[in-house]
Amino acid sequence: MTEHPRAHTAHLRTARLELTPLDPAADARHLHHAYGDEEVMRWWTRPACADPAETERYLTSCAAAPGARLWTIRAPDGTVPGMAGLLGGTDVPGLTWLLRRDSWGHGYATEAAAAVVGHALEDGGLDRVEAWIEAGNRRSLAVAARVGLTERARLAQHYPHRPGPHEMVVLGKARAEEPLTTLAVITELPVRDVAATLRLVEAALGARTAFAIGDPPEFAEAALTPWSAGPRLRLAAVPGPGPVEPVRLHLDAAGTADSLHRRAVDAGARVDGPPARRPWGRSEFVITLPEGHELTVSAPV
Repeated sequence: MTEHPRAHTAHLRTARLELTPLDPAADARHLHHAYGDEEVMRWWTRPACADPAETERYLTSCAAAPGARLWTIRAPDGTVPGMAGLLGGTDVPGLTWLLRRDSWGHGYATEAAAAVVGHALEDGGLDRVEAWIEAGNRRSLAVAARVGLTERARLAQHYPHRPGPHEMVVLGKARAEEPLTTLAVITELPVRDVAATLRLVEAALGARTAFAIGDPPEFAEAALTPWSAGPRLRLAAVPGPGPVEPVRLHLDAAGTADSLHRRAVDAGARVDGPPARRPWGRSEFVITLPEGHELTVSAPV
């Protein structure tokens, strides 16, 4: 990937807006109208800033992240509706924007985000950009759709200032058409008793039977979501009395680890103990199936 020589200093213009490279010291007092508003920051990764000085410190840290490209949005009347840009320190450049509340409803977010995406993919030398947006944030999901980002994946997160985990939608756009992407990985486990393991998986993980073949079943598929597509677990009967080689799986789950652990225990699953907090920001426990297969259930702390 080649960096455009002026990728971090370019001024961007749209039909109505001017986007100038973010200057935390000069722009914080204007942008604090957004960063200091709890309603605006409802979906953000951190709580609202207490004062312009805290906003300046936060913006300074954001601008210093490797690869960050951030712009201040300037409207025709001279006001500063907010900011837009690309987050630094991420595997794929992350599209971001934030507008003060009295600037909502004018199309500024879409106009600014489209300018950033266009610059990044056409002049900025980037192959792709993506946005992580909470599933309930309909305004931002609509903006992402209008600038051409489409859903690529989903994951669970938990910001420290929020009471519990939430579902994030990963949306992206590439500069050129990309080769076929793997849409799902389905794991197959050899088991002695397909029907019994299927019942255990349904009770312990909240799965449902997608299909089962045979009576009693010799092969079955458990869907780990209530929807038509998503992660699935296949169970295949082991022929003969030979040993079963244990398999280890890691399941990233939504919800809290405590509630997931309680459901597994209530289902009679063999659980290794209470959830343990890991250094990588997850809380985990292990369900061991009768054949020795280990399912590590992981949820955001």
